[in-house]
Amino acid sequence: MATWTRTGRTATDGWWRPGLKTNEYKTGEAHDSDEAYKKLAARWAVDEATLCAYPYLAHVKRLSETGWNHLRLLADFMSIGTVPQRWHDLDSGLEAAPLSSDEKFSREEARNERIERTHVSVLDYYSTEVKRKDFTSTQSLKDGLSNEDADDGLKFRLYVAEDLSRDVIENLGHTFGVEPDFFRAHIVNYAWHNVRDPWRNPPLLNIVSRHQNWMQLRYVSARYFDVDGDNPRHSDHGFRRADKESNNWNVLRRLDDDLSNKSFWDKQGAVVGLMRSTATFWLQPENSRKGAPVGILLLDPTTTEGVPLWRGRRTLWSLPPAYGQADTAPPPPQDRIFEDFIFWAQQKDFYPGDNTNSDSKMIIPVQILFHLVCSEWLTMSDYIKTRINQLDWEIVKPEFFGVGKKGVDNMLQKLHMWRRLVPLYREMVSDTIRQIDQFSNRIQSLTNLGDMPNGGPRASPATSASVGGRVPDQARPSLSSDYNPDFLLIQSQLEEYQHRIDQLTDVVTAVISIDNSRRGLQDNRNIGRLTWLATFFIPLSVISGILSMQSDVGEISRNTFTVYFATSLPLAVVIAIAALTLSIPRSETQRFLRGTIRASQLRWNSITQQLGI
Repeated sequence: MATWTRTGRTATDGWWRPGLKTNEYKTGEAHDSDEAYKKLAARWAVDEATLCAYPYLAHVKRLSETGWNHLRLLADFMSIGTVPQRWHDLDSGLEAAPLSSDEKFSREEARNERIERTHVSVLDYYSTEVKRKDFTSTQSLKDGLSNEDADDGLKFRLYVAEDLSRDVIENLGHTFGVEPDFFRAHIVNYAWHNVRDPWRNPPLLNIVSRHQNWMQLRYVSARYFDVDGDNPRHSDHGFRRADKESNNWNVLRRLDDDLSNKSFWDKQGAVVGLMRSTATFWLQPENSRKGAPVGILLLDPTTTEGVPLWRGRRTLWSLPPAYGQADTAPPPPQDRIFEDFIFWAQQKDFYPGDNTNSDSKMIIPVQILFHLVCSEWLTMSDYIKTRINQLDWEIVKPEFFGVGKKGVDNMLQKLHMWRRLVPLYREMVSDTIRQIDQFSNRIQSLTNLGDMPNGGPRASPATSASVGGRVPDQARPSLSSDYNPDFLLIQSQLEEYQHRIDQLTDVVTAVISIDNSRRGLQDNRNIGRLTWLATFFIPLSVISGILSMQSDVGEISRNTFTVYFATSLPLAVVIAIAALTLSIPRSETQRFLRGTIRASQLRWNSITQQLGI
């Protein structure tokens, strides 16, 4: 088993998580035939009685078998209780390695818990207040959906779900007729896909996507994981525990180490973990509403380990005046995006210059969603700027920060990591801007609900003319246009960071090349010294070889040694002078000869003058 190091990587592998290198597709691949997929899916398929009890699952399964192949992931997710990649850990009928009765029971319990997992809160928006209900079991959610009575004062109802499960999808999807694509898009959050990946979601054309009733906002959340205890090498690191915790979620999210946690200012062993997260919002279409409009928001779980980077974002409340106002209760800690959203979605009158009337307060949850996502991106932008500036300083003053030759190589590794991530983040921000722009016409319809009896729909001519298309700028609600400058600022900052990363990569590459050239030059000098040493002993060896051609060593006389040294030493000096002359560059040799000749002429002239010649 691989050992854990302070950098978050393994000592036996170049990657920090060797399991990412696997190329096995035990749950099938994209190009399998229908027969091969059905044979594989039969391992986790539900029986007919379950399909009768879960009509929405039966509907998704029928669609996945009749042309909508991309819904196979949703059908498998609902059948298993989580993503198919985790089926190996939940399969209680392994044939290759039979399990004990206790292991089978444990796996069945874990699968049932995933299937029934329910964490849903309902926010009912009235003209003057917001009421909250929490559902933590399948039965309570089912009862809450079946007992929803018409309320004339209700303006908007929002269901907020943390994580996904079969029962949550079934109850919400079947009750409100939600498009399966909405749940399917929230299950995985891959940056890109391999050729054989069966979970790739085919993209929609703009002419199709602008008519959908949901939007998805993608962002990156950063958390700081400190070391446990005094010895970071032997402590149970919070980053590892957070990674294990994320594997218990039903949706597939991955916590990554950015490999930049060895700066001069960083604490040894501490890690900043980055996770690509998703918030998916669905709005009930007008033609299917029976009362107040309904929205569904899917949020990712948050690990209990670590803390938000820099202790999170700024509070949404405006700063109170110094005098004349009573103390207000502090907001909750930003440990979970779910609880953070629920808290702020129940607040009112916290935006500067917010003059909206009480009947249009139902747009607050959408505002809160934009605000939290945008704040996470601003934090991430600051973090990238911090790491780039640290690398810049280490390049300028490597000796000051104790960065040796190995550290320069690590700089290039860090830059390559950010060179891969920053374009991905730019793509995520661009996609978020596009989703908000396309969904703005649905969001604007919320602002007209306050003037409608019973909160029912009443589209204005401008809105009706723009349904399915982009709303003109003058008709667009302020909640989307107010955040456009921030998202565009983040996008421009990421573009600037990418340009700086490319420049720093060239600089570090040049520094490494110069350092290699210096080492090569030093090696050449060492070889030259050895050559000099060998050259000096060549005449000694030759003369000794000639003089040693005796049948009897005792016959060597004293005159022989005299002849040996008298011959070999001058010859060695002559060869050394010749080698030195040849080793000097031509320009220096010419200067040396001209100087020698000039000195000889001056010496000769002085001698002739003294002799009177």
